[in-house]
Amino acid sequence: MKLRRAVVTVAAPAVLSFALAACSSGGTSSPPKAASDASSPATTHARTTGGPNAVLLNGTKLKALLLPADVLPKGYRADPKATRDSGTVLAPSSSAPVDLASACPKLEASAWIQTTGIESAAFAQGDFANSAQEEFNEEIDTFRGTEAHTVMTRLHQVLKHCARFTDTSSGASAAVTIKTTAVPGTGDETLKAVLSAPEWEGGTTLVASRVGNAVITTFYNVQSKDMGAAGLGLTKRLVAQVQHAK
Repeated sequence: MKLRRAVVTVAAPAVLSFALAACSSGGTSSPPKAASDASSPATTHARTTGGPNAVLLNGTKLKALLLPADVLPKGYRADPKATRDSGTVLAPSSSAPVDLASACPKLEASAWIQTTGIESAAFAQGDFANSAQEEFNEEIDTFRGTEAHTVMTRLHQVLKHCARFTDTSSGASAAVTIKTTAVPGTGDETLKAVLSAPEWEGGTTLVASRVGNAVITTFYNVQSKDMGAAGLGLTKRLVAQVQHAK
């Protein structure tokens, strides 16, 4: 199920205490620029509590790191309506408490990182589907300070809470089980969660991986018995892209 990320437009210069990249708009969903920094055409450099040399990649730069359709099995096509990025603008910090009461069904959709309640400074999202409506969604978000670490902590919290829940989104009940495991040796920290239910044909694999102040999340929903296991390998390729960019 597709969930399209909202693009945050910051119009008031007074709230921009950071420098924004001075490059041309990187996509159809890019918001207008509010300020510029000629020192970097596609990357916004910002001091954060995450480290003395921390760099926040903006949406334009993150978009260039997304995987193309040709890395997926034959038949997958990009969905332009669910492929978007935040452009050159960095959004201000915004955080709300985790809403566990409504979190579980949101794990069955792309943009499931939003269950954490923490809005990213920038993001890029790509979505692909085939004729059977199997779907792969990829997203890269960058966060200020130590927020990326907090995002991973909250994702663990949400997945633990939702280890077993009843889904009624399709009009019929499904007893969903989520098995979450850590994935060592990938990024700074990585988790994989597999969603299954006796009532479903196939399942979904979710992967989240932190690389510094960036968090990569993928959603792979398939009708086959492997439950979208290939999502982990695709996420590792995204991790390598982000590591190289930093």
